[in-house]
Amino acid sequence: MIGWRLFVNPIELGVNHVWLVLPLCAVLAVVYKTIRVPHLRQLPLQVLTLWAYILLGLAGLGVAFFLLLEYVA
Repeated sequence: MIGWRLFVNPIELGVNHVWLVLPLCAVLAVVYKTIRVPHLRQLPLQVLTLWAYILLGLAGLGVAFFLLLEYVA
């Protein structure tokens, strides 16, 4: 019963909810690279690289959508 109520009345996370993206991306990078890396010795550098790649991609998408909404629409 409560599952559909969250879509109707979402939970407010506050002003600093954007910072929750950092650990989310880190967890995704760790899980993905733990499966894909051939040697565990390479894991920390690979995770850091993927984490930065994901964050830069999200920032790029944010800028692109901002420009699209601001100047095109």
